[in-house]
Amino acid sequence: MSVEQRAESVREVAERVALWNEVRTDDFQDRVVRLVNDAREQFRNGSESEVPGAGEDPLYDALTDIAAEADSSPIGVRDACARAFEAADEVMTPAR
Repeated sequence: MSVEQRAESVREVAERVALWNEVRTDDFQDRVVRLVNDAREQFRNGSESEVPGAGEDPLYDALTDIAAEADSSPIGVRDACARAFEAADEVMTPAR
């Protein structure tokens, strides 16, 4: 999967979680973790490979931060989603 496709996936996760964050349900944290775990698989280079380590891939770090913040305040989740959008935008916007 290309970096651009991974960025789009991170963006989609952040968008969905941001919407869920507006009206939290009892299973909010579980839903977020499941969604992030599904998206994490796109960061493997093959079925047997490892996901990136902390600090190796800003997109991956932003994605996992969303799951890490899922049990925090709505503001913490909002901020994690904003960081994910920023990380995805950096990949999608060519450097000048």
